[in-house]
Amino acid sequence: MKLQIFLLVSTAALIFSSCGGGTTTQPSTSEPTDGVLRVVADDTQDFDKDRYTAAAGVIEIEYILDGFQLHNLLVEGYEDEMVLEVENGETSTGSISLEPGRYILYCDIAGHRESGMEAQLLVE
Repeated sequence: MKLQIFLLVSTAALIFSSCGGGTTTQPSTSEPTDGVLRVVADDTQDFDKDRYTAAAGVIEIEYILDGFQLHNLLVEGYEDEMVLEVENGETSTGSISLEPGRYILYCDIAGHRESGMEAQLLVE
């Protein structure tokens, strides 16, 4: 009888702990939908994701501002190939051709990158 009570209590504890009201942490990554990589910036000097992925080749990027502060978007090492700029809730689009590898997206407005406005881009 004690074993049955122990198993019943243990099972109930396992069920309640796995269903509990806590939150789960999902990786902060984004993959392109409909062939377009969407990157959202906001006035807290941050992007909506920490990591993005895209297929190698020409990558179409839509840079969306959820706010009003001026931001731009560059790919480290490819600054001469694409610069997207947004302000006052605008959206800017562009494209860049990248080989498979790891890249850094960032905003080069004074102080923005230093405050954390950068993200990884994995091109597969």
